[in-house]
Amino acid sequence: MKSDLNIVKRNGDKVVLDVEKIHKVVNFACEGLAGVSSSLIQMNAGIQFAEGMTTSQIQDLLVRSANDLISLENPNYQYAAARLLAYGVYKDVYGQFEQASLREMIDLNIERGVYDSSILDSYTDEEFAKLDSYIHHKRDENFTYAGLRQVVDKYLCQDRSSGQIFETPQHMYMMIAATLFANYPKEDRMYYVRRYYDATSLFKINIPTPVMAGVRTPVRQFASCVLVDSDDTLDSIFASDMSIGRYTAQRAGIGINAGRIR
Repeated sequence: MKSDLNIVKRNGDKVVLDVEKIHKVVNFACEGLAGVSSSLIQMNAGIQFAEGMTTSQIQDLLVRSANDLISLENPNYQYAAARLLAYGVYKDVYGQFEQASLREMIDLNIERGVYDSSILDSYTDEEFAKLDSYIHHKRDENFTYAGLRQVVDKYLCQDRSSGQIFETPQHMYMMIAATLFANYPKEDRMYYVRRYYDATSLFKINIPTPVMAGVRTPVRQFASCVLVDSDDTLDSIFASDMSIGRYTAQRAGIGINAGRIR
């Protein structure tokens, strides 16, 4: 059902509000989940449509509504809320629900200065196409709301000042795997990349925060914990302080060996 109100899309375009599209999105988020009601999510959201309202605002209200409905009796709302959040991420990253290819995302994010450009020297076009075939975007539906919220807020590459997100969870997992195994022997590294991607995207193993947040970026943060060694000189002490500050800014755990300082 269309109204005479105009809403603003993420790209700034104004379109006529189509309530039926909202129904479809929420129904899709609830598909296959026991004990979850799409109509209850929409009613609980209490959306008061107004001229100039943004699609992001509508999406946020629906996510909060599903999150508020999570309970011991109805735990599956955590998956509905996660799916609604994921749909918003897709719209932010791709401008639509359909995913772009891995190579398209790499080229775009290198142009933005988000990804480390050395990844292009490590893999051929054929290998990038093969890596893309390994990606399972449906695995985003395995996230609970709390889990996906943490990934979106802490780990996805984004502009912290504007909130613009530059990748999806599955592209993040694949880029981490491709970066970590880039220098492995070419005859078997694709095997290791795929196994590591599967293990992380299926939550079989956890990745340390600094690696998850920075390994595929120009920061190239591979270390989770760092031991800073300081000698008994002013130059060494000041250099150690600078190193501690830099590693702390990249979320690495810090150990300090100050045994040689008088």
